[in-house]
Amino acid sequence: MKHFKIRLPIISALFALAIALLSNEIDAAVIQKRALAPLNQYPGSFQQVGNSGIAAMHIVVTAPTKIVIIDKVEDNPLKQKDGRVAVSVEYDIQTNQKRILSLRTNTFCSAGAFLGNGTLVHSGGAEDIADHKFDAGFESIRLFEPCGNGSCDWVEDPKGLSSKRWYTTMTTLSDGRVMILGGSKKPLGKSTPADNNPTYEFFPKDQNAKAMPFTFLEETVPYNLYPSAHVLPGPASQTFLFVFSNTDSIVWDWVSNTIVKRLPRLPGPPRLYPLSGTSVMLPLRPEENYAPQILICGGVAKQDPNQVADNSCGRINLSDLNTAQWEVEEFGGIPRNMPDVVILADGKTLFLNGAGKGISGYNSNKVLAADNPVFTPLLYDDRAPAGQRFTRLADSKIPRMYHSVATLIPDGRVFVTGSNPNSNVKTNVTKYPTEYRVEMFSPPYLQMGLKRPTITSISSITTLNQGAINVKYNSVVPVSVTVDDPNAVFSAALVHYGFVTHAVHMSQRYVACSVQNVTSFANGAFTMNVIMPPNGNIIVPGRNYLYINNNGVPGTTAVEVMLS
Repeated sequence: MKHFKIRLPIISALFALAIALLSNEIDAAVIQKRALAPLNQYPGSFQQVGNSGIAAMHIVVTAPTKIVIIDKVEDNPLKQKDGRVAVSVEYDIQTNQKRILSLRTNTFCSAGAFLGNGTLVHSGGAEDIADHKFDAGFESIRLFEPCGNGSCDWVEDPKGLSSKRWYTTMTTLSDGRVMILGGSKKPLGKSTPADNNPTYEFFPKDQNAKAMPFTFLEETVPYNLYPSAHVLPGPASQTFLFVFSNTDSIVWDWVSNTIVKRLPRLPGPPRLYPLSGTSVMLPLRPEENYAPQILICGGVAKQDPNQVADNSCGRINLSDLNTAQWEVEEFGGIPRNMPDVVILADGKTLFLNGAGKGISGYNSNKVLAADNPVFTPLLYDDRAPAGQRFTRLADSKIPRMYHSVATLIPDGRVFVTGSNPNSNVKTNVTKYPTEYRVEMFSPPYLQMGLKRPTITSISSITTLNQGAINVKYNSVVPVSVTVDDPNAVFSAALVHYGFVTHAVHMSQRYVACSVQNVTSFANGAFTMNVIMPPNGNIIVPGRNYLYINNNGVPGTTAVEVMLS
């Protein structure tokens, strides 16, 4: 009896605990179900349209119908004229045809940005690949002058940088130059103090051609590769960047090289490579005085292939640096590492691609660096109340893991390709082979059945997208459109697509423009005045795309403009 009496309370306690755990499990399931974002009324759709020809590690829209794809040196099926493997192609988004470009330096994990004159600058890379006859790319600068006639190609300077940079970030500045920030001096799984390159430099180089120290990237080792950088809106004389690394962020003056403000630490995991989340500056709107808000989502808590990805986002309003605080919300109920983030033509933000567990990096020794591909895109409405901002969209059927990419294109669709978590091209593995299929994602606004306007002239110029149209900051730009909709409601935006790699969308920007004096004519013709942003801190000078939307639905194509 004594023995029985000792066990009875324990049995009772265990029974009670089991009931409690079961109850908690049910509650957790209910909470998780509620946390999953609802399905959008118009979920969009994916369509497979072509083949990239090379693994798409990096992409950039260079002309209204052209995307330049850049890989590293590996055994892609396409070959350059001299017989070496192709590392870069120009992809035509209308015909889905490819033109092979020439490169001699290794572009592995590099970066890019446009100058204010429209030239694409590409920098960095990795070691020489002697058996493929490629030189080292660590210190390379590569220039590309976009064209529409198939004649443009890369021009390389293998010693154009002041030091070696791998996993560097580039951003276009308000004065039209490009800043090259951070990186590592050699390829590695995560940054180390010995190989860290905590410096920045400009292209074109200024009077001081040497790299300048940037101590913030010393403080944020080891998760400081591909740091997030966004030019902050403000008066023309302002020279502020928001920079995020590891879990910390600052507002930094790139002229004086001083920290203007240390911002609160973002709760959650580090969100840079290889624990890769993604960062975006939300749309800037004149009626909100171009209030800058940064959204950072996803990532993973530790460098473990079995670690479940993070399901959180942090959002911060930088209108008042003294009161700025992170607001944390769920990432649509879907944990995701390596997400791509694309601001759509209507100003909503699309998240897609990535994995539900694991880290950025290559599979090795039959161990997957990441698994559980996330097929479900999420749409984020930054103007909706907290807790109601995310909706789910239609699934893709193609896993988009490490080295996947996506970008908005002028017709309002999203170009999606890539995925290669293998150290060399592998097309015969069961899980996650090198992926060449190209998809186009049609966002919800293309399923709503509303009429799409067609731009017929800008500043009285009727030859469109045959070369960028020059427009000035703070100017009134006359625009003519046609649309078969007597109840049309027009809005306008300038978009800079930026340069995309490794879940980093460098220089991506969306700026709404005021529309005034809309006048209707016969046969669905309309004229209006579109007010350009005031200066290069609102949107960078150079190549941008003007969208005219009707009730939130973009026109048949945006038009390339050269802003100065």
